[in-house]
Amino acid sequence: MDAVLLNIVNDVPPITRYWTIGSIAVSALVRLNMVNSIKMMYSFDLVFRKHHYERILYSLFDYGRFNWIAMLNIVIAANHLSFLENSFSVKRRYVWLITLALSGILFLSYFGQPVASLGVLLQENLSYYYLKKNNEQMNIRLFGDFAISPLLIPFYLNCLLLFAYHMDVVEVAMFFLPGHLLFYLDDMCTRIYNRDLTKTPYDWYYGITE
Repeated sequence: MDAVLLNIVNDVPPITRYWTIGSIAVSALVRLNMVNSIKMMYSFDLVFRKHHYERILYSLFDYGRFNWIAMLNIVIAANHLSFLENSFSVKRRYVWLITLALSGILFLSYFGQPVASLGVLLQENLSYYYLKKNNEQMNIRLFGDFAISPLLIPFYLNCLLLFAYHMDVVEVAMFFLPGHLLFYLDDMCTRIYNRDLTKTPYDWYYGITE
């Protein structure tokens, strides 16, 4: 366990590292009963109508109780997010995209209760965004020229949730829709209209372009 934690600290970029350490810390606090597990549950009504805003923070770092399964999930998520964070030369832009993705998830939660924590949903959306941006480079080659898009994996999983587990459309959309909109605003609008709509407020104010 100590070696795993040490590798997490040393091998991941700063923003992902802070999230990883926070997730492990919150998981340990719940395991030690220092944080009530009920407070980890996010719902739109509890946060925005009853003003329990701390639930957003708890849910962002909620990856389950402190055990090997939770640690494995955190390590896998940290690995995916590290690739995405390393693709940004300006960290404030990455933080801004995280903020936009989280805002999209919170907006969708008005229409339906999330079936996973905000941390899990945010990681899924950021991973989806990364796959969309690097789809061609990440194609899986089979039998020579036959390529399979990695986007088929989240597509299959979302269809499974929708048709096999009969989840609500909004509940399934929380896993990918904010990330898809981010990709459209960041990549497609830049290509088609030559407008960078995902610039940070700081960059808009000072007219900074990458």
